[in-house]
Amino acid sequence: MPVQFSGETHGCYSDSLQMALGDEGPGEAVIEVLTGSAFGMYLHHDGRPFFAPGGWNPEKGIANVLDLLGWTCERIVGSPDEVLRALEKVDDQHRAMAGPVEMGLLPHHPGLGQPIGVDHYLVVVGFDGENVVIHDPRAHPYTVLPVQKLLDAWRTKTLSYTVPDFNLRTAFRRVREVDTAEALRRLLPIAADLVAPDASAEAAEGAAKVLDGGLSTPLFFHLADFMVCAGARRRNDAAVMFGRHGYTRVAEVLDQQARLIGSMEYPLVAGDYAVAAKTMRELAPTFIALETELRAAVRA
Repeated sequence: MPVQFSGETHGCYSDSLQMALGDEGPGEAVIEVLTGSAFGMYLHHDGRPFFAPGGWNPEKGIANVLDLLGWTCERIVGSPDEVLRALEKVDDQHRAMAGPVEMGLLPHHPGLGQPIGVDHYLVVVGFDGENVVIHDPRAHPYTVLPVQKLLDAWRTKTLSYTVPDFNLRTAFRRVREVDTAEALRRLLPIAADLVAPDASAEAAEGAAKVLDGGLSTPLFFHLADFMVCAGARRRNDAAVMFGRHGYTRVAEVLDQQARLIGSMEYPLVAGDYAVAAKTMRELAPTFIALETELRAAVRA
């Protein structure tokens, strides 16, 4: 059984959704796996590798989780006035999940103050008409912000995927009882489709070529400070969850991927891009193995 990682993570959408669901939520690790983020890989048009399925984004992942777990919610998009009216109903028992927002414009994150093209999610737990109280999963509980500052950050044109401004989810409620084992069983065919082994392997090879040519500063920080951490964590969570529910061979491939991705961190920071590129090429064939085991689990 893989060793379960516990610690700071970059899964702001899964952390925020868990906070929004409260005591009835299954935990951020389970939510992260059910988003489908751990299956596949793609190369963005600007050369950034993402250890997530092609075409996937947090919005699709959140919708997937809610469906698999039997939850629904109300969603408001595009209108600051509607969002503000919804926030007036927020309290400790009636939370709202806000995002994506532009992380660089969140005023409580030190040293930013300008768009950086990074999406972020958070939970609003209070609003007095002028200030919001938020639980920001990036280590900021009960942060108080002027609501206008939040609205300024709540525009999405700088992000890498398309979603309306002022995207807010409220009124979370369970519509059917679904346990984790059933949700995972229903995830199997979805995950098998998300892997897209040929495209993922091609993305890994493409990322290796990018590493062969060296990394710009933004690309270095994308990999070393975010994507390697997130990619390894997602697969570790998935390996543990599948292993606990008897999908041993699926768990073994996910664990192999987690170890390969995680092992790139030191070479990247040390500037040994050749080693990272070699590891990226070792990752490429594992997507075929992962799809094979997922399909076998569906048929079993």
